[in-house]
Amino acid sequence: MAQFGELDVRLEPWDVEYGSEFPLDAPEDVSDDEVSLDVEMPVGSWDSIEPAPATIPGRIIFVDGVRRLEARIVLRRNAKLCRGAFGSYAVGAVLATHGDATIREVRADRVIIVGSGESLPAPIRLMGLTPGLMPALAYRPLSVASQDVDAPLRGILEQMRLAEERLAREFADEEDTLVVADGPLTFGDPLRGGAVGYIKRLQKLYIPEDKLDLLSRLPPGSRTPLFGLRSSKRFARYAWFLRLLAPHPGESELSGLVRLEVSESVGVETAKELADATAHTLPQFAPGRGRDPRAPQNLLPIGALESRLRRHLGDARLIRRHIQTLLALN
Repeated sequence: MAQFGELDVRLEPWDVEYGSEFPLDAPEDVSDDEVSLDVEMPVGSWDSIEPAPATIPGRIIFVDGVRRLEARIVLRRNAKLCRGAFGSYAVGAVLATHGDATIREVRADRVIIVGSGESLPAPIRLMGLTPGLMPALAYRPLSVASQDVDAPLRGILEQMRLAEERLAREFADEEDTLVVADGPLTFGDPLRGGAVGYIKRLQKLYIPEDKLDLLSRLPPGSRTPLFGLRSSKRFARYAWFLRLLAPHPGESELSGLVRLEVSESVGVETAKELADATAHTLPQFAPGRGRDPRAPQNLLPIGALESRLRRHLGDARLIRRHIQTLLALN
């Protein structure tokens, strides 16, 4: 088919949730962060910080994104095989002011990513989707060099992160604004507003074992002192842990904790102000345990935004059927 040029393209039949039918080991992402504990106070004096009333920005904007793998594909050029994927993503922002929350922005895109350095000549179009209900869809072609089976999926994730970064930068460059970006902060240059990364899944604690007791007894609405993170892979950051809600009986003592980070370029004093502002504001957005399976870390504005973004991507089963039909005719 002309859309695919000289490449023969076939669908991998396994459901995308189960990964590739032909798995390969993915490379490990080894963190090399160096931790400095004496940023805000000497490490021997570390204790929980319950911030005094802080100057709260007039606007808090939550930025998040969702991505979806719609179909894995196998491409062949003569005797060469490579991996690819159809995928989509959407990013958006929620504005919270004076107890109200409004979705301000939604942006979506669709991509077809091909590995092993192969490329497609033009966007791939799915025509003939449900008349009057779903328009024709176009998938922007991208290429990644890796031959790894999950490289196309990582490519979709990278595109989503870049879109999140662009949106967060736009809002963080406005006065009197605190931007809470879901996930690690991806840009290090200071802007007029403040931008913090919000990490709700704690895969690494960074602080030494003798400070874990401080984390376990951190009261709701309080935070740890700032600590510094430096890495060859990312810009330098200040980080802190914040307790959103107290653990329920029987839960881990680390339940209800999140880590936040800000670029070191803002300076220690501004970082302290942002840390205090998050301690004052974010716990009020924490959902109860029965409301969200990722409660309390998946904040209410983020959960609502994710639901809107997923709806914006359309019916996954219908789209996959149209992709399968397109490839059957190839």
